Amino acid sequence: MPPARTSSTRLSPHFQLHLTRPGRLDVMTVRVEAPGFAGGPEAGAALRHLVKATVGVSVEVEVVDPETLERSAGKRKRVIDQRITSDN
Repeated sequence: MPPARTSSTRLSPHFQLHLTRPGRLDVMTVRVEAPGFAGGPEAGAALRHLVKATVGVSVEVEVVDPETLERSAGKRKRVIDQRITSDN
């Protein structure tokens, strides 16, 4: 997600996508950091709406504290796939 989009919802550009399958359907949860005390539930709702309006996909949004998401000097892992398939 580009920083220009996240600044309009008062969230940082640090995010991860978590894919799960609690039942028959896949669920995507966007975990995103709120800088300082800005954002919160309102920013999460705005991001949920932005993704639905832009991409057409419903997502869950979890706003987390700053410095919560993993960072590394190299390539970051943005997508965490926790789905269990019937092949496993």
